[in-house]
Amino acid sequence: MNKDAFTVDACAVIPCYNHGRTLFSLMEVLRENALPVVLVDDGSDEETKADILRLMRAFPEINLVTLPENRGKGGAVSAGFLVANKLGFSHALQIDADCQHDLSAIPFFLKAAEKHPRALIGGIPQYDKSVPKSREHGRKITNFWVALETLSCDIPDAMCGFRVYPLKSTSKLLKRGFSDYRMGFDIEILVRLYWGNVKMHFYPVKVSYPEDGISHFRMIRDNLRISRLHAILFLGMLVRAPLLLYRKIKNHGKR
Repeated sequence: MNKDAFTVDACAVIPCYNHGRTLFSLMEVLRENALPVVLVDDGSDEETKADILRLMRAFPEINLVTLPENRGKGGAVSAGFLVANKLGFSHALQIDADCQHDLSAIPFFLKAAEKHPRALIGGIPQYDKSVPKSREHGRKITNFWVALETLSCDIPDAMCGFRVYPLKSTSKLLKRGFSDYRMGFDIEILVRLYWGNVKMHFYPVKVSYPEDGISHFRMIRDNLRISRLHAILFLGMLVRAPLLLYRKIKNHGKR
């Protein structure tokens, strides 16, 4: 028997900040996949709160977490993960409320989690022509820095918000705190999980940017925050470099 094997009991964690109009179609897909939901209202406006109220009437199985004020994507996802862990779920599928990701990939990602239950399952975005060039170039820069921060090429994409997290190891990490709970969170949590020796497997997922989509990314503000985060993570890598190199040599010897 594989000592690492255990039953995967997954839920979806959805951070929501003023994305009320896309939630109904998203919930229909999650219900079709028999996936329990932890929905985090990240201090949304009154219109979105009304949408969520109607959503709860249509989908009473939702576990709603309401944050009194906006904490950013990372703050919302963290709150959702901790609740999911307390509810007894072993894994959480992080899904953005804007429905940019191809939801037909959900069954494949959950099966990948069953195959690698102690690993993080991450998405590699496959863009269509709707992707803003600025976001595409920024992602390439971030992936370059992440390669330095992990001393590896094991993370092909650090910004895709479509992932399955193993909650036991992730919840332990969340209690230590993060440098960025906003747009840099997706980057930082991957790097820190990697430092913690959590295995990762990545698979393609289609991504589109609808013309009427709501984006909370602010070019100057968020790029400055992400630049600061990379500086922090790079310094953290320098402290951990001997261990990362030792691990890399050890794993290479097993091949």
